[in-house]
Amino acid sequence: MKLVSFRLIHIRNQEDAAFTPAPQLTVFTGRNGAGKTNLIEAVYFASIGKSFRTSQAEDLIRWDEEEGTILLSFSLRGVTHELSAKLSRREGARFAMNETKLRRKDLLGTFRTVLFTPDEMQLVKGAPQDRRRFLDLEVSQVSPRYYEELLRYGRAVAQRNAALRQAQLRGAEPDIDMWDMQIASGAAYLVRKRQEAVARMNECLAGTEAALTGGAERLAVRYLLREGEGTPDESWYLERLAAARELDARLCHTSVGPHRDDLLFELDGRNIARFGSQGQQRTAILAMKLAEAEFIRRETGEYPVLLLDDIGSELDSARRRALFSYLAEKDIQTLVTAAEYSGTDAQVVPL
Repeated sequence: MKLVSFRLIHIRNQEDAAFTPAPQLTVFTGRNGAGKTNLIEAVYFASIGKSFRTSQAEDLIRWDEEEGTILLSFSLRGVTHELSAKLSRREGARFAMNETKLRRKDLLGTFRTVLFTPDEMQLVKGAPQDRRRFLDLEVSQVSPRYYEELLRYGRAVAQRNAALRQAQLRGAEPDIDMWDMQIASGAAYLVRKRQEAVARMNECLAGTEAALTGGAERLAVRYLLREGEGTPDESWYLERLAAARELDARLCHTSVGPHRDDLLFELDGRNIARFGSQGQQRTAILAMKLAEAEFIRRETGEYPVLLLDDIGSELDSARRRALFSYLAEKDIQTLVTAAEYSGTDAQVVPL
């Protein structure tokens, strides 16, 4: 998968600008405030349907305009496709592929990207929901069914919580058997797919970590169930939901399920959040992102486009060289933002 070109019309600080990235490495350079991150954000938004900087799609629209448009042309297995994201302050975001309308849930997996920004440190230091979101997005890009099940599961949890609140207000016993069955079924599937993805990502991590550190460190990811171990089935979740019903009824929330699970990043067998240095944590997260790209290639046959924002502030020169060497060897198309770039193996676009 390669990004052939992209055009931004009334997006952030761009009035109307078109870009044709190189098949391998493109570096957008410029001073702070020049709009480098805006380009990465726009490509990511067209891929995922969300920004990594704001929860409001309308924030991407140029401040003095009512609408904005992102147009992408990308090739997949020799066929070129046109993807558009049209944003309106009144109507939100609308997506189309080859002029055919797309719902956001159908957008995922159409044009695949992997993103690394300075904020990715939250994968190590942030809340469990940050790590679950990372894993869910990774699996959703290669499995439409997973994304459908994730949405269905989320709705079932929300409905169960609402039923618990209503029962508490009425002073009645909650009638949630139907939601328990839906949650148990969805939970068993989601956890199995997550664990499979983590296992495959660990297979990829050995190579990506070695590429960045020369094999000096060993990074691994573990999937942590809220309680128990192994791969729980539907009956296991039904039992846990029944056992937690009294407490859940008092607190009006669902305490059992994959929405409570977590990931643990380990470096040489130790929790990197507690024992890793800042440099080790940054390198580990970047290695995770490269492993994510490799995982997507193994699942789909094509590498995603890699988006690296402000990479110069996150890695020293030796690890930057190692990174770019790895990307060139694997032929992963990469868009990078940096204050400056002095290498000769990239297309440099000053802003």
